[in-house]
Amino acid sequence: MTFLKQRAALKAGKLYAPAGVTAALALMLSGCGTSSTGTATTTPAATPAGPQLYMSPSIAGRPASGPSVTEDVATFTIDDAKATFAQTIYGFTGTVTGFQVQYAGKLVPTTPSRGFLNLDLTCSPATGDGCITSASTPKQGGWALELAGQAGGLAQIAGQTFVPLVAANTCPSMKTPEKFLFVTLPAYLNTGALASQEWNPLTETAYGSAEISASGTAVTIGGIAQFTLPSSGGSGAPTNPSTASVTGVCASTSYGNTVSIPGNVTATDPGISSEVNTPQALMGIGPSGLLVEDNGTATVGHTVKPPYYENVLGSGTGAIGLPQPASAVNTSSLTGAQYLGFFFGAGDSNSNWSSAPVSFGFASQPTSCAAIAPQTASTLYGGDFSGNNPGSSTTGYGNCDFAIDLGTQDAATNGLYPAATVYVGSGFGANTTGKTYSFPAVAIAGQLNGKYAIFLIGMDTVGTPNQPWGIYLLQSN
Repeated sequence: MTFLKQRAALKAGKLYAPAGVTAALALMLSGCGTSSTGTATTTPAATPAGPQLYMSPSIAGRPASGPSVTEDVATFTIDDAKATFAQTIYGFTGTVTGFQVQYAGKLVPTTPSRGFLNLDLTCSPATGDGCITSASTPKQGGWALELAGQAGGLAQIAGQTFVPLVAANTCPSMKTPEKFLFVTLPAYLNTGALASQEWNPLTETAYGSAEISASGTAVTIGGIAQFTLPSSGGSGAPTNPSTASVTGVCASTSYGNTVSIPGNVTATDPGISSEVNTPQALMGIGPSGLLVEDNGTATVGHTVKPPYYENVLGSGTGAIGLPQPASAVNTSSLTGAQYLGFFFGAGDSNSNWSSAPVSFGFASQPTSCAAIAPQTASTLYGGDFSGNNPGSSTTGYGNCDFAIDLGTQDAATNGLYPAATVYVGSGFGANTTGKTYSFPAVAIAGQLNGKYAIFLIGMDTVGTPNQPWGIYLLQSN
């Protein structure tokens, strides 16, 4: 189901919730009141009494085998009080249209959890398993993290790519433009011509910044500055004029109070109405300042047509960002904290994508970390979990088979680390080189509800396959 068809259905008012998830999908908090600050230290909201609706963007992942990875913008509904979750997408499936459950189940905290939620599946129609009877044992279905007050988070359904979660509870209300930093959510590697659900690090946006303001329902994304990776064959030069500006409209949709940014072409909706619509990107900003963008895809029938996506901020399949800190980040404090999050290796044209829960920073750092990279004030050690299962850890911490050296913070842009280096240890299970190696990256850092967050994009030209990497970390409990 393409982004275009979803937008068409939203405009035509053809959304409905299937039986069993109506209450979860009905959580549409109206009004405009979200405000983020440059310090991103707003008071955390109280945990909602009912279910929290999150928008999650399309993250392209093409498996070499097994079931297809969902490439649709979706919703996650997480009910902390009832310890349940559901992931749904909007799709056209012959005679049935509307939101349909892909996965649903129970939240089972691990011990020690440090913040990860174990997603136990009781319903997985996307894989053909249908819904599991209450007498059956739920199967392990993935992992999720939530920010304080359910302001956003990260999640991964087993067998699927990681996705960021944004609680677009209200429309932005930033009367004065506020600056955000962002990194691209990469799609799989392509160094040829521009194509849908692909990313070219040589020519396409890797990171950047934008100033966002709002007046009523109109949301202006101005001063957009986009840059290629400075150390992956890209020049590090802007990919568009820094004065670029677009205006979107915020409204209550089935994904929350999201901002739709119009495209510049029209295409015929091949669904139930055959109406002509304009492709759009979709953006959500959470109460803590977490920003998530999904790039729209222009489709006529089943044929993808230029411009392939609405590149408002990030290329690939979208962007993830946070408010630019008001002052320089204390790098030593940043690397001295502990984090949970996800790796995402977008893969290449042979579909070798990967996604895994990770832990960075240790309460007591293993001596083995020293073999990965030299210890500096800007180095953060961590890695994946054995069997990609945080629940198997007796300490709540994962392996030490990775290191991130953030390097020097940009003198002109607080929170930007444009010359980071990622070290992949020889003990990392997916490292087939037999040795420790490194690749260049760009990271952004700041705070969401008073907790650190680090989002990174890099280009691995050594490992097999050569691929874009994303690392997404939230300071753990």
